[in-house]
Amino acid sequence: MKLLLCVLSALLLAGCAAGAASGDAISAPAPAATVETAEAAPTPIPAAAAPQGLEPTGAAVLDYDDIRLIDYERAMQPYPETDYYTMCKDGLWGLMRSDGTEVLSCRAPEPLFECDIDEHHWHGYLDGLAWAEIDPLEREYNARLKASGDGTLCDAHDGGGYLGFVDLQDNALHIYCGSLGPGELRTPTDADMLLFSGSANGFVPVRDGALEAEGDGWFNYIGGEQYVYRNRDSKAANGFIYSAADFFFDAPLAPAQRDGKWVYLDTAGNEVTAPCYDGVYRPNRYTDEPRVFARAAPLLNGCTVVSRDWKFGLLDSTGAELVPCVYDGLVWDGGTAWIRQADGWHEYSIPGVTKPDPWRLLLDSLGADITAPDTPPARTDAIFFTTRTNGERLNLRAGPGTGYDIIGKIPDYLRLRIYGMMSSAPGWALVQYDQQYGWVSTEYLQR
Repeated sequence: MKLLLCVLSALLLAGCAAGAASGDAISAPAPAATVETAEAAPTPIPAAAAPQGLEPTGAAVLDYDDIRLIDYERAMQPYPETDYYTMCKDGLWGLMRSDGTEVLSCRAPEPLFECDIDEHHWHGYLDGLAWAEIDPLEREYNARLKASGDGTLCDAHDGGGYLGFVDLQDNALHIYCGSLGPGELRTPTDADMLLFSGSANGFVPVRDGALEAEGDGWFNYIGGEQYVYRNRDSKAANGFIYSAADFFFDAPLAPAQRDGKWVYLDTAGNEVTAPCYDGVYRPNRYTDEPRVFARAAPLLNGCTVVSRDWKFGLLDSTGAELVPCVYDGLVWDGGTAWIRQADGWHEYSIPGVTKPDPWRLLLDSLGADITAPDTPPARTDAIFFTTRTNGERLNLRAGPGTGYDIIGKIPDYLRLRIYGMMSSAPGWALVQYDQQYGWVSTEYLQR
């Protein structure tokens, strides 16, 4: 069987190349299963033939015309949204959890996408309505979304931030970051390189160019949209120039675009697939063609969705198509895949592969100086709260109590997400601020 799978993978690659308990202070009643009153659950029907290498989960078949990955900003949010998809019925779009639960029924004219600034802030759901209609509906939907812990609709704003690596012809890398207009320049640290490339001297996509001083440490970038993978000494990983490129983070592969197609590279800079894949998320909103996407998907727990000629498959961490690109739709959350077949969308798993547990990942990432929580957040807790301290700064402490060291100060009106609680210390919550986990008193948090 292993030999057969290896032969199949080799043939597929050849074809690709040829085809070019929440704390007491913030407890809430148990939420309803969905934001909208869902119709009766679809009646399970006999499962279609499972793709080779996958197993059916037994979930009910979903009757949607399309299910897509959530559009998000990869540089600002290192990992894609794995708990939600946007789905379509009769030309209208809604929001569903990755387990198939409907959150927002299909009414939006375009696929929903996630705010560049905050997680679980959904854009586009009320598009197409008159301003007088939007305000009361936004309040209604937001109340339901917050009650069920599914985020909130995002108000219109000027845009998110940007972050990238640039080479200024001084044989060294720089991080250029900002929001909308001029940005700041800084030297990447070991922690930056570890985050974006997976190692302190790994490769990251870099643009060549120059900066024009704007004043007070702000600069305008002058250069083209071409990328070369370089390490912190500016050494190139290979001889290719890409028109778009992605970070590795902690994945073994990263996608990059050349000759109009996407290819996957390993951390040494070797292209392990041919440049033969199309984008699968971030639709081009400036064209009437609904199948034009700006980005390929990153690996999530060892696999990623790929597409050739609008047929979808699943790529593994070696660059082989675990599921060949022969299906009309496929989405993957790191543990299960929804695949479109003739009778609807079926959910499958990969034997031995489970979706990463965010709670366990959090505990593993905490430093020894930060007290670990013993209670994971409920869905209603794991959304954003606002700090309200009457102009003061909220203490971020190493543990759940005033006896622990202060390790940071959080400004007023900042949005925080709850990551855990301590059963023996009600009224305290673990949050993250400025890439630092710590504890705050929930007395100063407001939904």
